Amino acid sequence: MLQPRAYPEFVAKALVLDNDPFEAMVDDDNPWMEGFVLVVAVSALAGLALALGGWLTAATLPAPDAALTTLLQGGRQLAALLSLPTAAVEEVITDVWALTTLGSGYAGGWSHLLPMISVPGVALVWWIFFSVAAFGIGRAFGGAGSLRTTLGAAALTVAPLSFLILSVVPFAGVSSAMLAVWSALIGYRAIHVAQELDWRRAALTTLIVYAMAVVVILLLAAAFGLGYTTGGLR
Repeated sequence: MLQPRAYPEFVAKALVLDNDPFEAMVDDDNPWMEGFVLVVAVSALAGLALALGGWLTAATLPAPDAALTTLLQGGRQLAALLSLPTAAVEEVITDVWALTTLGSGYAGGWSHLLPMISVPGVALVWWIFFSVAAFGIGRAFGGAGSLRTTLGAAALTVAPLSFLILSVVPFAGVSSAMLAVWSALIGYRAIHVAQELDWRRAALTTLIVYAMAVVVILLLAAAFGLGYTTGGLR
């Protein structure tokens, strides 16, 4: 069993795609539990930084209601210019604003704590999804790794979340695209090591896993869109 004090070194080495942390996770006595602890530790720290940064940022901005009023005024002008139903435009702006302020913590109250729950939650779901999909596809391509070792190595895909610590500074942000691409590269290395595949099959496995994730996200977005057009946010 690895020690938590080794996690910073593991994260740093995973970010440069060094083989050592992946091999250590695969060779661990209980790789899936080690992976779970690593995912929770990194994502919880990132969520805390986002929560603090959101609270500090919100403290420097106007009240959410005042900002919404300004947005609605602009929406009415846009509706008049484009001959759109004013009520429908206002409803869309209000709903989008509600989701935005809630997700960013700008809404105040308990919404500031949302990143502390959502970031670890999403990280755990992605870790499990990526590991299970990579295991199945990798084995189909001739991989030799087990699900346990794949879970261990794939936990390092959360390493880029460590950059979210910078979000504790008001108005500072980290590119989501950069985090996604970096995580994909780490995922490729995890599959390459855990499944003992050559680089071509490991890369193809990674691409298929991400393609599956895109399909799932699109289906969820379509379901949300259908629900929104039917009854809106209630």
